[in-house]
Amino acid sequence: MDREKLIKTLSANDSFIRLKGIKQLKKMEGSGSLPKPMTSDEDFALSFQTNYSFSPYTPSLAAFRAYQGGIGIAGIADHDGLAGAEEFARACSILGVESTCGVQLFGRFYSGANRWLNNFYERDIGCVTLRGVPSCEIESLHKELEPTRVKRAERDKKMVEKLNLRLKKHGLDINFDKDVKARSYYKNGGTITERHILFALAGKLVEKFGDAGKILDFLKNDFNVKVDEAYLPALSDINNPYYTYDLVDCLKHEINFFYIPMDDVMGAPALVDLAHRHGALITYDYVGEVRRNYGGQQEVITLEKEFTEQLFKDLGTMGFDAVEYDPVAIPEEDAKNLRELAGENGMFTLPHSDFNSPRQKFSAKVELPPELVKNVWAVIGHEKSASYSVDDGMNTTKSKSKNPSLSSRLDLYAEIGRLKLR
Repeated sequence: MDREKLIKTLSANDSFIRLKGIKQLKKMEGSGSLPKPMTSDEDFALSFQTNYSFSPYTPSLAAFRAYQGGIGIAGIADHDGLAGAEEFARACSILGVESTCGVQLFGRFYSGANRWLNNFYERDIGCVTLRGVPSCEIESLHKELEPTRVKRAERDKKMVEKLNLRLKKHGLDINFDKDVKARSYYKNGGTITERHILFALAGKLVEKFGDAGKILDFLKNDFNVKVDEAYLPALSDINNPYYTYDLVDCLKHEINFFYIPMDDVMGAPALVDLAHRHGALITYDYVGEVRRNYGGQQEVITLEKEFTEQLFKDLGTMGFDAVEYDPVAIPEEDAKNLRELAGENGMFTLPHSDFNSPRQKFSAKVELPPELVKNVWAVIGHEKSASYSVDDGMNTTKSKSKNPSLSSRLDLYAEIGRLKLR
């Protein structure tokens, strides 16, 4: 079987077939018929999302694309579950890529404070990541998150019903089971997200109008959606092979026309307890602010930047282990302040970037401060240690009693991370 056919098997419905394809591709590389990529231990991407949440990539395909892009450490971080985690780790192991396991969850940080966090959908609620989940805890954590996936699916169905009230007069209708649920990996333990709904909507719009200009007019005039000018080139060409995904990316922060609040989301302190009970580290993804361009006018949407110091104090008090930030989006001077503020509140920092769109290049060649590189390896070391015994994780009572200094523990676990223990 040639290279392209093998790569297609990485999108098969059966994980056994996908992993078999990974092994065969690796053998082709060993025989010299497939070029071996140059991977770097300092190129990280910790938040690959797969089709177990919303992404065009299976865990095996995500691992392979990461490897081909030269990424030396790849992390899976799907929403609300870990159904793809073991496959991702096995694929990375076959390819010789260091892997780490995570899961993204929403949590309520405040009640009635009316603060925008890193969640664009509603105030006082933010997204967190459980990092370095020990291999021995993947199954039990995934099972404990099942009610979260069920409740989210119930909300998603209500959102489709709400959306259909507006679509009906335009001769459009989304069937939750056929157009949304069936396109997800929900029956395999995956999660249904708002982006699945947007993907179904995008498909219906393409089917009905078949013209990019008409679709944009419909969104602006009938749904009162603001379109960031950065998306206009892609959304002006309906023959663009990524058109549907581009439309989802454009709309993902503008879903007020069907959004339903998360009334039953866990509190942030409960998420801290959940993470630590399962031997994981819990991190907060700091965004700060977002800049967009509407009709030639730049709009700055301020999020946590308005109350950064208070937020970091609250995170430290609640027991968060780390804060993540995008080193590309946040200027180094601001990032340095974030790292200092995290340290003052007993936390460390990590680089953050999500990979969930076919538009994204699978590459993480960004020069990072040595501190961040070390911290990523410390998370790897934590996961390796906690996989042998949860009590041996980096921030457990046992570890803190032996080594009270966070800086020293980060040094120690970074060394463990670089050891080839698995």
